[in-house]
Amino acid sequence: MRNKLLSIMALFIVSLLALPLVSALSESAFSNWNVEVNGDEAQLGVVGVVDALGNEDVYVDTNTNGVFDAGIDTIVSTISIEEGQTVDVEVTLNTGAVVKDIEVEAKIKGYEYSRNEPMSDSTKLFDMAANTQKTVRMQIDLPRNLEKQVYWLHINVDSANSDSLERVVKLNVEPTRHGVDIADVTFSPGNTVKAGRSLLATVLLENFGDKEEEDVKVTVTMPALGVTASEYVDAVQTDDNNVDYEDVPEMFLAIPATAEAGDYDVVVKAEYDRFEEVVETYTVHVLANEMFTGDETTLVLAVGPENQNIQAGKAGRYAVALTNAGVKSRAYLLSAVAGEWATVSLSDSLVVLEPGKNKVVYVDVAAAQDATQGMQTVALTISANNEELETVSLGANVVAPTVAAPTAQTLNLRNGLEIALIVLVVILVIIGLIIGFSRLRKDEGDEEKAYY
Repeated sequence: MRNKLLSIMALFIVSLLALPLVSALSESAFSNWNVEVNGDEAQLGVVGVVDALGNEDVYVDTNTNGVFDAGIDTIVSTISIEEGQTVDVEVTLNTGAVVKDIEVEAKIKGYEYSRNEPMSDSTKLFDMAANTQKTVRMQIDLPRNLEKQVYWLHINVDSANSDSLERVVKLNVEPTRHGVDIADVTFSPGNTVKAGRSLLATVLLENFGDKEEEDVKVTVTMPALGVTASEYVDAVQTDDNNVDYEDVPEMFLAIPATAEAGDYDVVVKAEYDRFEEVVETYTVHVLANEMFTGDETTLVLAVGPENQNIQAGKAGRYAVALTNAGVKSRAYLLSAVAGEWATVSLSDSLVVLEPGKNKVVYVDVAAAQDATQGMQTVALTISANNEELETVSLGANVVAPTVAAPTAQTLNLRNGLEIALIVLVVILVIIGLIIGFSRLRKDEGDEEKAYY
């Protein structure tokens, strides 16, 4: 039993020795650091090191021995960057031991508004095997109003159970020579506008460059609707802080009255310094205009009379009023079919109507001498663009001639009165449409006056 216990203990010890050693973070854990800023290799230093003469500064450890000597090591050189740009930071680590759960952070300190605009980036946790090299990449967005001065880029390597290892890179922030941005865009009456009205765009430009910009062109466009407006700004000034603002004259975009409801992109573009430009895209919701929400193929029919008596050997007339209640002009094709009992003719077989217009078409039905008495029908078909829109059944009650039959003059008078009645109905419909549109336009005018 004792020998078995000793064997187990020996096996456990051998297993422990077989495991790779995990090193805590220390200066000796990494044999070499290499940092590039925007593709330029940077000299690395350590902050707060006191040299042999008692001076505290940032030094480059030229001997990579962790001992800083003013007589041997040199002060860190500076890398120049521009405000408003994105800084690419590339860090390469070489380790002689196994390290686990480490992360690398790049951070620029000393900015007054870093709480709202942090200038930092970091990696996810990663491991490194012994005697390996790993490169990580980070990006830092610099604010456009960053003051012109020297900043320190802090490179930190951290883990959960070790002190942080830090190196610094000296940065000199320079102003951008030419820099214009769209600081703000406001729309009136807001981000929702009704079709048929105007959208007012107000643009605020920001000059964060070192030079005054002249003849800046600002264009506002709604590509889907084909509307655009442009204005020029004579000069966009700059001040000592390299940030200044300039209002652009108001621009009006006339929204077509027939625009469909939905969300539309509004593209705002500022062109400056001959070949430079900045573009921002916003979204505006358009409400449909009630006057143009009808179906473009809407057809309104009025028929009179729909049924009438026709003597054998005589003719009857039907009046059909067509009204285009759609939003586009339409061409209507008419055709009428009867059996052998009658022949049919149309006053117009092709009618072209603009929106809101109407026309009366007459259907003449001549009953044959030997037409079968009783109820007969005539099928009137109306189509547009090879699509059948309506089929109307015109009823004819065929009766035998009688001695007391009314004269032709009486029949013509009756037909004339019926047609006059149909025309009167059509006129009333048209008047109703005109009154409705007039009230709609008046309401819109009142809304616009109230708005302005």
